Amino acid sequence: MSVRSRLLAEAEKQISNPFLMCALVSLRTRQLMMTGNANTSTAQLVDSALNELIAGVLEFERGKPRRPPLIRAESGNEESNGGLESPGVLAVSPTLSAEAP
Repeated sequence: MSVRSRLLAEAEKQISNPFLMCALVSLRTRQLMMTGNANTSTAQLVDSALNELIAGVLEFERGKPRRPPLIRAESGNEESNGGLESPGVLAVSPTLSAEAP
């Protein structure tokens, strides 16, 4: 078993969700890159982040899921009915058209 495999197995005991573990290690690796030595390789930084996770140095807390804020539609918009819109969400028209054969 390689050193990296051992580190990943031990880190998995701390955080069982692989996506969350990947996000934490990735974020910490980026932080170490910004403040670290230019001669340090990325693999060494990842190992360092994994060691910090195993040692319990890295902490996280789960927040509430984020939702896009609702905004009032602009009154100058001809398509708007003055209701609430969510930015980045496409509006679906409730009308269906079907022609008889």
